[in-house]
Amino acid sequence: MGAVLVIGTSALLMTACNDKDTKAGPSSSQIAQPMGTGQPGGGNPGGSTSNGQATVRTVGKTGWYEGFDITVDKATVVPDEFGGAKIRIDITYKNTTTDNKTLSIVPTLQVGNEIDAGAGFDNPAVPGKGSATGNVTTTVKKLSDAQHLLDTLKVIYGTAAENQTIIPIAADGKVQSIQPRDLSVSGTLVQDQTTIQITGGTLSPSYTKGENGKMDLALHVKIIGGSGISDGGANIFYEYFSVKTPDGQNVPADIRGPINELLERNQTIDNAKNFAIFVVPSPGTGTYVVTYDAKKGEGTAPTFSFTVS
Repeated sequence: MGAVLVIGTSALLMTACNDKDTKAGPSSSQIAQPMGTGQPGGGNPGGSTSNGQATVRTVGKTGWYEGFDITVDKATVVPDEFGGAKIRIDITYKNTTTDNKTLSIVPTLQVGNEIDAGAGFDNPAVPGKGSATGNVTTTVKKLSDAQHLLDTLKVIYGTAAENQTIIPIAADGKVQSIQPRDLSVSGTLVQDQTTIQITGGTLSPSYTKGENGKMDLALHVKIIGGSGISDGGANIFYEYFSVKTPDGQNVPADIRGPINELLERNQTIDNAKNFAIFVVPSPGTGTYVVTYDAKKGEGTAPTFSFTVS
């Protein structure tokens, strides 16, 4: 099968030095009244009352992790009567997938140069294509400058061994995160009585442990059976797919895209969850060659190429 031209999306890949400021820039204000139930950071979660001014900073910074658009909305510092303070960071999680999801990891809060082991995270369950709010809460024993304290805070998703997302509360802090991309990809692969149509794709950071610097290239697969398929059908597995990367590596499809279908005569399988997924080097741009080979090397396997720009 000859190569079929496809078009890569022109969206820019957000790198570790980029910051998505879709809302007004960070600002701070002080509420000159005791904070109570219903106020940001208010209530009485620790069994004590808040007697000082609450410093509230609007943040409006977004990063990406595990299929979520994660926006830190605001951060609040409320002094307590013991000379310390309560901290609350409000976060909105937008689920970009069709599955109901909760983060598979517990994020961390960095205060200054240290990870706060006592921070509590409310990570909501979010319906597919929906959004929900969560938060981070913690306390400090001594507060001298609320604005400086806010400048030292960072919300972190993942570890340095993965493609980490770091969202700083400081006004001039840059979000460290990679934005997933939708790819406009189309192509056809025909082998005997099986037709494979690639009808779209995505390119996103890998969040698998130890895969820092890797991307997940996911291609949506539509499967069509011919009239000559034998009785009992034909098995279609993810192992039949591979790509040649722009740097010349041959990468087999990964189990994280577990295609396993029984294709009947004249049947079309167009499952929204059928993606052939390949773990490729970051940043993932360049020309790829896709191969479908159910015969596993016995004969010529069809291919097509596409470019991610």
